[in-house]
Amino acid sequence: MKKHNIPIFIPHVGCPNDCAFCNQHSITNRASEVTPESVRTEIAESLKTLEKKGNFSAEIAFFGGSFTGIDIELQRAFLEVADEFSDRVDGVRLSTRPDYISPEILDLLETHNVRTIELGVQSTDDGVLLANRRGHTADAVCRAAELIKSCGFSLGLQMMLGMYGSNPKLDVKTAEDIIALAPDCVRIYPTVVLKDTYLEELYRAGKYVPYSLDEAVALAAKILEMFREKSISVIRIGLHSSEAMQSDIAAGPFHPAFGELVENRIWREKIEREIISLGAERLRGKDFIVRAEKGDTSKVIGQNRSNAKYFKEKYQVAIKVSAD
Repeated sequence: MKKHNIPIFIPHVGCPNDCAFCNQHSITNRASEVTPESVRTEIAESLKTLEKKGNFSAEIAFFGGSFTGIDIELQRAFLEVADEFSDRVDGVRLSTRPDYISPEILDLLETHNVRTIELGVQSTDDGVLLANRRGHTADAVCRAAELIKSCGFSLGLQMMLGMYGSNPKLDVKTAEDIIALAPDCVRIYPTVVLKDTYLEELYRAGKYVPYSLDEAVALAAKILEMFREKSISVIRIGLHSSEAMQSDIAAGPFHPAFGELVENRIWREKIEREIISLGAERLRGKDFIVRAEKGDTSKVIGQNRSNAKYFKEKYQVAIKVSAD
């Protein structure tokens, strides 16, 4: 049974400030006001579409802002709308800021079938958080994460690569700190420069240089393997792709198939290590058989055969996949 999210985007509602990188209207592709009535309609229409496809599992997901920073009565109104569909969905998940978590808030969420809370961590370096106008410290992340887990919620953490003031070493340290918090799931996003943001001002002034696509992919591959080694589920790699968002990107490592590029890189590095260990010169001009599950064949070969071309050009080795 395939699991689906019914995403309800609530741009900027409840968010106390504009972070350096943030343009919520661009990210969510939604400028109109979200009301309990519009949420009810959106959930009903999504369920109608899913039910036509047959057997499914779904959860309502409030994304796009800082849900627990919304006026308490509006929070309750949104959650009560979600309650109306409790017999057809498997609960609610939401995203919010670490500094908008409290025992009182969690009591409210618990009474309305919220099962997963995702925190926008982004970085665990206080200098990076300050430079990006996040408005909280790393201590707030730790406190919120522990409180969420102690109340029995599933914990999700989101991190960003290449923020203003960060570097690969600090990004890896953020991944290590996230692992120490033992979340149930993680999302990894590369930082891109969106138009009409403070980050764009820094970029235009030459004060911020985003990662190249190759740098971001290589780093994300390393961090993805770190999470997998600890059996932490990575449920998203890369930003959601939409025409509206792409038109608002001024610079940075955006790619509509960023996650696929990361998976390709992991396979490339694994194969390269094997080729080197077996003796690259000895393999020159020969086929190199890679055993992989059938669903991983495209990852091994790479997007547009990028991995196959890489090994052919660098080692004169032809990659062949033996699918299990």
